Amino acid sequence: MNRALTTAFASARQDGDEALSPAQIVDLCLRAEASGVILDGGLRPALYEPLVRELQMRGDELPLVAIEVPCPNTSRPGGRAPELAAPDRDEASAALEAAITTIRHAGELRAPFVVVRLGEVRASTADWAHARDKFLRGALDESLTQRMSRARNSAAERAIDGARRALDRLAREAERAGALLLVRNGRRYVDVPTPRELDRLRADLRGAPVMPLLDVPAAHLNAVMGFAPMALTLAAYADAPLCYYGDACGPIGALAPGHGIVDLAAVQASVSKEARLAFSPWGGLSLDEVVEALQTS
Repeated sequence: MNRALTTAFASARQDGDEALSPAQIVDLCLRAEASGVILDGGLRPALYEPLVRELQMRGDELPLVAIEVPCPNTSRPGGRAPELAAPDRDEASAALEAAITTIRHAGELRAPFVVVRLGEVRASTADWAHARDKFLRGALDESLTQRMSRARNSAAERAIDGARRALDRLAREAERAGALLLVRNGRRYVDVPTPRELDRLRADLRGAPVMPLLDVPAAHLNAVMGFAPMALTLAAYADAPLCYYGDACGPIGALAPGHGIVDLAAVQASVSKEARLAFSPWGGLSLDEVVEALQTS
């Protein structure tokens, strides 16, 4: 199976003793026989700029498939990047500027896709920690997930409106850059959009260069916690032109196919045959495991 590889394995190591040079990152991608590379939204400017130069020196050896927003990531280490759907106007504006910068980079580098996360329903953020704790203790039952879903959905309209405005602005920028904007499904139930919210946003933005990106491990967590059945997410994201194809087990996602419990055959059957597949590895994987994940699946 021919898959692209995101640079998430490098971002997880960029500030420690295991930090990789741009040449080492590219060499690992080539050793893994990746069909292309995706610059992930965790890359800091100090690594992003020389990595882009390294990729350009390699020519068509490792084509650039996509860039995640924000790239480069200029937020303080350990801090959270601003969100497009944030209720705070200054935060939403900062997120929009970072996304516009990323889209312009994509245009300059001729990357066909730009991947965006919209953010979360901020009023329900505190509930996520409670849900996660209950899930890890095996105490997240159906009645609790239903109550938490209703509370999240009743507070979601402001975040959806913010996401719609941001996507409208970014779609125009993407059109100028010759890129397609891909909306990534969230890992947490408080994230925007849910499958039904995605349908609403796409209807409102009909004709704009906006499509979904299916993140399989993220969809698995929502499903196994009881918030969004996998079948519902697969139906909403069926025409995604890019799929982060990985396995998962409980809260641990982005594992090599065959190392978790996700029905990947059902996933493949649901997505378009033309969809590009990519692996965005969990930060806990060793570099050898990242290579093995692409070579053996």
